Amino acid sequence: MRCPRPGCAGTIDDTGFCDTCFRALPPTPTPTPSPVADPAPEPVAAPESAETFDVAGLVPLPVLITPDPTSRLMDGTELLTSRRRCGRNGCTGEIGGNYAGQEAVLEGVCDECGHPYSLKPRLKSGDLVAGQYDVVGPLAQSGFGWVYLARDRHLDDNYVVLKGLINANDSRAAEMAVRERQFLTRLNHPNIVRIYNAVTHHDEGTRETTGYIVMEYVDGPSLDDLRRDARLHEDARLPLEHLLGMGHEILAALGYLHGQGLLYCDMKPSNVMRGSNRITVIDLGGMTEIAAADRSTVGTVPYQAPKEELRTRGATVKSDVHTVGRTLEKMYADAGRGAGVPTVAAESFDRLIRRAVDPDHPHRFASATEMSEQLLGVLRELLSLRDGTEHAAASMLFAPTVEVIDGGLGTVPPLERWTARGLPPPVAAPPPGRSVALGLPIPRTDPHDPGARFLGGGARHDPRDLIARLRDGGEHSAELWLRGCRAHLELGDTEPAERCLTAAEKILRDTPGAWRLEWYGGLLAFARDDVDAAAGLFAAVRDFWPGEAAPKLALGLCAERTGGAEELFRAVWARDRSYTSAAFGLARLRLRAGDRAGAAGILDEVPLVSPHRDAARIAAVRAYAEPLPAAPAADDVAEAERRLPALRLGGGAADGETRRRLVALLRESSPGTDPARLELSYRELATQARTARDHEILVDLANRVRPRTLLTWWR
Repeated sequence: MRCPRPGCAGTIDDTGFCDTCFRALPPTPTPTPSPVADPAPEPVAAPESAETFDVAGLVPLPVLITPDPTSRLMDGTELLTSRRRCGRNGCTGEIGGNYAGQEAVLEGVCDECGHPYSLKPRLKSGDLVAGQYDVVGPLAQSGFGWVYLARDRHLDDNYVVLKGLINANDSRAAEMAVRERQFLTRLNHPNIVRIYNAVTHHDEGTRETTGYIVMEYVDGPSLDDLRRDARLHEDARLPLEHLLGMGHEILAALGYLHGQGLLYCDMKPSNVMRGSNRITVIDLGGMTEIAAADRSTVGTVPYQAPKEELRTRGATVKSDVHTVGRTLEKMYADAGRGAGVPTVAAESFDRLIRRAVDPDHPHRFASATEMSEQLLGVLRELLSLRDGTEHAAASMLFAPTVEVIDGGLGTVPPLERWTARGLPPPVAAPPPGRSVALGLPIPRTDPHDPGARFLGGGARHDPRDLIARLRDGGEHSAELWLRGCRAHLELGDTEPAERCLTAAEKILRDTPGAWRLEWYGGLLAFARDDVDAAAGLFAAVRDFWPGEAAPKLALGLCAERTGGAEELFRAVWARDRSYTSAAFGLARLRLRAGDRAGAAGILDEVPLVSPHRDAARIAAVRAYAEPLPAAPAADDVAEAERRLPALRLGGGAADGETRRRLVALLRESSPGTDPARLELSYRELATQARTARDHEILVDLANRVRPRTLLTWWR
């Protein structure tokens, strides 16, 4: 019989073993009664204390009460199911691992080169390494060697970890061990395992000398342990905010490594420890220098960047980003999905992962820092939606805006409300497209652009000055062309705005700043009332920057006309109370549903320090007083009247034109208003008329509601 082992051409002889690879023929399975399922193993995560430590500066994680380290020891006979590379004299044969369901072989002969191998631990309990480290026992296996627990005689018998080689003959593994030692001596970061020493130990039995790296002992489970526990125990599932916080710490570690000119290359859940009071990246044996990275870097297939990318580009910062994305994706799928995550936040997380692992290399996050900034945005969004507490932070991409998109609700009705022909526009209607285009934030100026010095970080400029600057030689500045596009929108000229956008595209196409074209394209589309086109462009920006609030606000304003705006407005407003336009959007939605108190309640949330606080208070009064088209109830008008004296109108004057217009609105709305008082309001409005026609209209209104007396009846 031919040997069933892949790649082997041997024959199974009468003894039941292959005459070439010496493997036994796998036994034929026989049906057996289904055994009672063993209970799931107990979670490895340690119990939690009442104390916490912060990750990402936002999420408190419980401090773990970790068990005695000796409880984690292995007996030395365990072996991972995956096979290992021989490595002797460059041999690429595989050794160890299981085969056809049989037990893994800890010692044997390499099928390729014929040399013997041993995968057993080289150190045992009681061994003394370098005259300083008392070996307690094997603790774990890394990709290239055993990891041992030991006590440091020179440091009060504190626990340390000795990391050595499984196979000292493997020249590649030896090289990587030396590399890890060299790299670790240069590193100092709270989220990276610390190295204390590098020592050697001579084995009298094998007469071989093996090198060991002495590292700190990191207590607690790995993320892989947490993932496994969550799959087996429902109560061990990780809240998404915990996972995002851990992701931030991982990215902080990798960002530090990148700043040191190093790539990590092998990020995966088993290489991150959820310590008692910190998150620690371990096992740095796969690291390489960015300048020397090639196509043979170490990694784990489910987490690595696409093979074709590694073959053509080698390892890069973006391939490290890919591994973090896959790590978070795997953890969420196995340990956190479905744990009551608000829809918008879940979608933002999905978009974060999609960009991190995008097979299109240029489209992926450019750095660990860039991904971390977007991750923090998603985390703040999630926390705000979860607990209702604002978690604001200044955007690195979008400049603050002084505009508010209120649809006119936040201003006192103009005199045209009474003098214009036809009915006034409904206060709950979506705002006009041009006001949206001019009210949305704009991207911060690229400091490397030739026009950056003139534009500043996001300062306002007279639109005609910007356009003149373009004529005076600013044609090589993409930022000037983009801001020129918006300047033409301010002047109401969409055709020259489009030409500016086209000019900017010639400079920014296929560059990291190309997303700006989509943003300004969305503004242009909105100014033309092409909401569908605007939504598509803003959606592309949201996909590129999933942690930003501005694209969600823009999409909410698009969805306000088609449906689905509530969740987007809520996500923006809950996270950052400086986006007052989102509050007005929510208020309009409430008014359209007839919920006057709900609209006023949202507007009351606008902070006292907001420049739009007065507009929000005016809007709350109008929310109670305006027809929707149903007339307000007496209680609604009473609430509006109660709020009216607190409004700061006309510079704070007790009387004035704006206050008189609001009073007229309230008297119109109240079903119990004395006609004489309403007549007085109309006559007061008539004094504000700027034309004879407007004056005549307002006087006619006053005469129409004038109470009928005996004199007027006789006439």
